[in-house]
Amino acid sequence: MIQDELRRWRAKLADPGYSPGFDEAFAIARACADGLASSECVDIAREIVIRGLAALGRFPAEMQELWNSLIEAAGLYPYAAASPTGSSSCLRHEFHSSPALENVTLHEEQAELLLRLLEGQSIVLSAPTSYGKSLLIEEVVASERFRNIVIIQPTLALLDETRKRLQKYRDSYHLLVSTGQRPSTYKGNIFLFTAERVVEYSHFGRIDFFVIDEFYKLSLDREDDRAIALNHALYKLLKHTRHFYMLGPLVRSVPPELSDNLGALWRRTSFATVAVDEHDWVGPQSAKRDRLYRLLSDEIDGPTMIYCSSKAKAANLASGYLEYLRESAPETLQSLRTVANNELVDWIASNIHAEWQMAELLKHSLAFHHGAVPRHLGSSIIDAFNDGSVRFLFCTSTLIEGVNTAAKNVVLHDRKKGSKQIDYFDYRNIAGRSGRMSVYFVGNVYKLCKEPEQVELDIDVPVLTQDDAPVELLIQVDHQDLSPLASERMARFSNIDEELKGILKANAGLPLDGQLRLVEEISLRLETFEPLLSWKSLPSYSQLAAVTDLLWRHLRRKGESRGSAMTSKQLAFYANSYIAGRSLAALIRSQIGSDYWIENAPDLQTRVDQVVSQVLDIARHWFDFKLPKLLRAVSALQAYVLGNAGFEPGNYTYCAALLENSFLSCGLAALLDLDVPLSAVRKLEPVVSDELEDLDEVLSLIERLDLSRFDLTAYERRKLRALL
Repeated sequence: MIQDELRRWRAKLADPGYSPGFDEAFAIARACADGLASSECVDIAREIVIRGLAALGRFPAEMQELWNSLIEAAGLYPYAAASPTGSSSCLRHEFHSSPALENVTLHEEQAELLLRLLEGQSIVLSAPTSYGKSLLIEEVVASERFRNIVIIQPTLALLDETRKRLQKYRDSYHLLVSTGQRPSTYKGNIFLFTAERVVEYSHFGRIDFFVIDEFYKLSLDREDDRAIALNHALYKLLKHTRHFYMLGPLVRSVPPELSDNLGALWRRTSFATVAVDEHDWVGPQSAKRDRLYRLLSDEIDGPTMIYCSSKAKAANLASGYLEYLRESAPETLQSLRTVANNELVDWIASNIHAEWQMAELLKHSLAFHHGAVPRHLGSSIIDAFNDGSVRFLFCTSTLIEGVNTAAKNVVLHDRKKGSKQIDYFDYRNIAGRSGRMSVYFVGNVYKLCKEPEQVELDIDVPVLTQDDAPVELLIQVDHQDLSPLASERMARFSNIDEELKGILKANAGLPLDGQLRLVEEISLRLETFEPLLSWKSLPSYSQLAAVTDLLWRHLRRKGESRGSAMTSKQLAFYANSYIAGRSLAALIRSQIGSDYWIENAPDLQTRVDQVVSQVLDIARHWFDFKLPKLLRAVSALQAYVLGNAGFEPGNYTYCAALLENSFLSCGLAALLDLDVPLSAVRKLEPVVSDELEDLDEVLSLIERLDLSRFDLTAYERRKLRALL
């Protein structure tokens, strides 16, 4: 049977010492040709072609041309010879060459789907990581077929990666990354937004095409607290156009409301461009750390990502590995020593803390990456990993979900994502990060724990199916678009007056019942709350504590992350200290020197690492987005209650804007979305007028500046020059 024969050849090719003679090599080629002709065997046959390509240097020279024919037969045209011979081969190569990108060849399925997209077909694509799904986004942009394009991606890291890739199209498109920017009227626009920013933005005008990356995050079953915002963004964009491209990893099905009702092509494919070897390193839990470190030191070659369940685990394992190398493998440690990351190390010493563990790790080609790492620093660490100056990267799910990396190997250290078990879908997403088209034909996954049971994933889109959609989402849907059952569920809110209903709707995504409970609590205790809530500029600690207590109890969802803030009072304390000092570095220094931390973490290195981790996590989770949003929500709700009761209400929008913009003007704050460190922006602040609120005007000013006049570090200067 052909499948059994292909499996045998796969096992042989997995041996790095295997060198087939001509007869065996020809037998492998014949088995691949037979497999490619069979719908049941095409995936494994394509995999053998890829494995043969990786091992081609060990094949007889006479097999080169034959293998190139197999590559074409498998649809893997990017791997075909750059100068094909024969008229038919030349025609196939030309047909699969990108119509808009130089020196880019599409594989068989990419070419088909691109043609459909450019002809006006909407597509929902579920495919392996190595498929090259995001290349189709750039192909659509490069075609200049559509004037106004919205691209939604789940993380700022992924958006930043896309922005860098699309900068070359600035002559044709205005790239918008901030809600403070306005669309261009004389050229096209590309809106690079998270779902939350799509919901907030009010200047879209006409939209011709939109993209939703990682579309599986539409499903509430994934327990992603941003699913409501993504559904809201989808509903908003469908009011502009029904031409879209949704892409994501392998799922089994999507609801007909998404595919059939919207006229989209649903394509589920297993077409992969790399092969993956999975290795079991499962053993006693007590010995897991030692197994990991031996694996990294003795068994693995090439850039490696180590998946960890939490921020603390990623940081601790990275530092632990450095100590392991110092004690057990000093020669390996010396080989990892690098000066390539010195710019980053110097910036960390000046702007976070010289003793922070990340600085020492980067000196030895090690790093960790998680959601609390400052945006620009996280982006630079990814760049360092891709260019080889970071070899071992300990990461959480923030890197696994979408960012393209040049990882040859992935190590599955944990079976959890936070406190929850990962499922088979998560596991495949993690494993799919190993290997990279045209770089590593065969990737490796090393499992230090058992993989989850294989279960197929079905995706729901609640804004379209509606019956089980949360009321926080349904309130955003026009009445005529609600299903009969959804209308019944929303009937209980019909007796709310229009002013309050408008506020509830404006506080998009926040729990409706929680907002109503908050209104009721303030109403019942007006005299107590009036002095605590009626502030307008900056609050005292007691005033801020009263507001954080309300939002903590009423506006957070069950099970929602606390972002290293254990209580509302702790959040208020850190926010109050940050507002007073206006500097994370100052907040870090004050905490490291505080009696509390000295008593609880006497060792300086331990104390520095714990304080930096907590402060950065609170800053990213609370200060950058969540707390400003919740402050605005409470501000509107208390103004409604106090105003209707005859009291002078408070207004927290100024405080929220200060936090959200890191105490910068709107125009300068938008530079933070362009991968520029806050420290660099503050050095430019004296020459940038507060009246320049538009990012494009700020960028125009920076282009005219002589950056050598400013006391910029080498790292800061490099980040600013990347904008120009």
